[in-house]
Amino acid sequence: MVYYVEYVFAENFIIDFILLFITGKLVKKGIIYKRLIVASAVGALYVILTAYIAEAFMTYFIVKFSVSALMLMIAFDCKGILANIRVIICFYITSLIMVGIITGLYYFTYSKVTVSVIVISFFIGYVALSFFFKEIKLRQEKSNYMRTVTIGLSGRSKSIKGFIDTGNELSDPLTGKPVIVVNIQCIKNILGDELYTSVLSFYNKEKSYEEILSSHSDINLRIIRFNTISSKGEMMVCIIPDDIEIMDNFNKKNTAKKITADAIIGLYPKKISQKEDYDALLFNKILEWELEQNNELVNVC
Repeated sequence: MVYYVEYVFAENFIIDFILLFITGKLVKKGIIYKRLIVASAVGALYVILTAYIAEAFMTYFIVKFSVSALMLMIAFDCKGILANIRVIICFYITSLIMVGIITGLYYFTYSKVTVSVIVISFFIGYVALSFFFKEIKLRQEKSNYMRTVTIGLSGRSKSIKGFIDTGNELSDPLTGKPVIVVNIQCIKNILGDELYTSVLSFYNKEKSYEEILSSHSDINLRIIRFNTISSKGEMMVCIIPDDIEIMDNFNKKNTAKKITADAIIGLYPKKISQKEDYDALLFNKILEWELEQNNELVNVC
């Protein structure tokens, strides 16, 4: 079979260019087309030289890896070892997924790989990878707002996972303290069976809020009205705990930050998260408190 050098070069140039373009989009690097063209030409030239020289060492992994690393260094201006490793990993993941899709379509199209099949493969791969990287980014961003909340009440305590909702502005109208909305089921053991049952009876409209407050006069309870998107004038039973500690032990630096929150607990009868990955809804002011604590530590040092 006769292979024309210009066709082989053009084919590999286009494939390398698309792979580099997708990699740049996924890792959020600025696309400079001149650099992509030069990098793609290097990759295509490597294929031509491999066929022309016909030496085994040209197909060694270390040679292929070195060429791909050179292509990425030309295509993207990455500063730092970690940034370069991230781009290389993304490039190889993209390449492997594209090869897998093309192989799958190769069998589905009865061993006929046309230009349209390759274009469809790259489109499917780009969409799949975009969704994959977006999901990872969302999970990382979400973890930045996760906290461990320890609630103390009547000599008992309970630790639960909480999520900082920047839109949570619920507060006690009497004291102005912010409200942490908690799934009542998660703190049942520190509330006690009697209070737990009474609060549920209130939400089930079996008891009025006057009955709740009078039957538990020894406990500092509140009834707060709040509005939601779907309804207005809803009521929530709240309790003032002995203490609340909030710890940021989900941060990437593995340095746990603990603050004491001056807040009250809103007892909610339903799940806070549909995915059940947290049981409390925190407020935006926690981020300000943590920032103030960091500034105090810096000043001390």
